[in-house]
Amino acid sequence: MSEQSSLQIKLRIKGGSGPNANWHWEIQDADGKVIKTGSAVGPEHKAFATARIAKEKLEQASGK
Repeated sequence: MSEQSSLQIKLRIKGGSGPNANWHWEIQDADGKVIKTGSAVGPEHKAFATARIAKEKLEQASGK
């Protein structure tokens, strides 16, 4: 039903902890080339959700 994406999300903590954690995320293609970057403050699951939304927008824009 769903197609496997060639884009990957890489998430790293840059500082803080808990609700004040500062996360840096990257969306990479299959070759490891960085397509988009961003940051988020808060728990890990919220930072990942932010990156996932950006990834989905990139996939829609490329027609996947």
